[in-house]
Amino acid sequence: MLGQPAVQAAQPDLANEYFEQLQERYEQAAALRGGAGTLDLEMAGLRLRLRYVGESLREALLAPFDHLACEAGDPALTISLFDTASTGVEPPPPLWEPIAAAPGTNPVARLRSERACVLAAAGSRALTAALPAEGVAVFHLPDAAAIPASERAAPIREALQLLMAARGRLMTHAGAVGRGGCGVLLVGRGGSGKSTLALSCALAGMEIVADDYSLLESETLLAHAIQSTAKLTEDSVERLGIPTGAIDAAGFEPTLEGPAKALVDIRGLAFAGLSRQLEIRAVVAPTVSLGEAEPVVRAISAAQGLRAVAPSTIVQSGFGGESSLATLADLVRRVPSYELELSPNPTANAAAVDRLIGDLG
Repeated sequence: MLGQPAVQAAQPDLANEYFEQLQERYEQAAALRGGAGTLDLEMAGLRLRLRYVGESLREALLAPFDHLACEAGDPALTISLFDTASTGVEPPPPLWEPIAAAPGTNPVARLRSERACVLAAAGSRALTAALPAEGVAVFHLPDAAAIPASERAAPIREALQLLMAARGRLMTHAGAVGRGGCGVLLVGRGGSGKSTLALSCALAGMEIVADDYSLLESETLLAHAIQSTAKLTEDSVERLGIPTGAIDAAGFEPTLEGPAKALVDIRGLAFAGLSRQLEIRAVVAPTVSLGEAEPVVRAISAAQGLRAVAPSTIVQSGFGGESSLATLADLVRRVPSYELELSPNPTANAAAVDRLIGDLG
């Protein structure tokens, strides 16, 4: 009719549609296998239930969460996991333009709507679909047994990232070590020495929450544990004296940072020191020494601390880069930042961190 406004067709919510399709495929897989297993965790002060189809997936991906296991209760968050190899159930066809992955890379295609988020990794072919506000996510792999160790180092990272961010917990590319419930966040790009320093501290009897990824609670400045694995180069394994039995059977594999690394089970090295959380008193950015015999700690500006922690965290955040930057900017305003020039001696480096924590009170 003349004079009447045109009626616009509703735009399809592809992210939500794909979540519902992937959730349906998970339910099919669970029905075919006679039900799903469950692993209940207490992570970052929240109850999280992992529902998985197939023991192969449990063994391949979920062991690094065992130190956070708790009795079953009403979960605040739920992640459902399945793979095609053990269930025969394929994921839905993509509702996005697929992207190619060059050897050694893992680019991610992303869909987002007001309700749902989808991430599709082209290299590992891992699929994550989530409703962050509702606290649910679905994760799929073609074959859990074939996933490389580099992916097993931070399993279901994207799903955890999306669900936790909606509850004020930022997945931060940082380690966390300390003593007496207080500690420091170890920050920097891949290859800066975070993992070696974190494991040095753990072997020296300090508490360790993480070597590479931790959940930072913005309100309380608590760093919370996620998985119990670390990644180390052959040189670091040798210098730290890591026993062969603590190294993953897959051995050393190339990483995006360059040097080959292997997974190490922190529980086998310092179980008594594996902590669920630490109150962060400072940000510490390790740097590789140019030959100093002793480690050197220097105070740096908040801006320098932010530059050390923010880029790699934001790049890996998937969504919500602006809110991630705001959280990290608030962190470096509230606690001091330091640069730690590492010496070749892991024990001396750990002692320098321990002294700094003692000085911070």
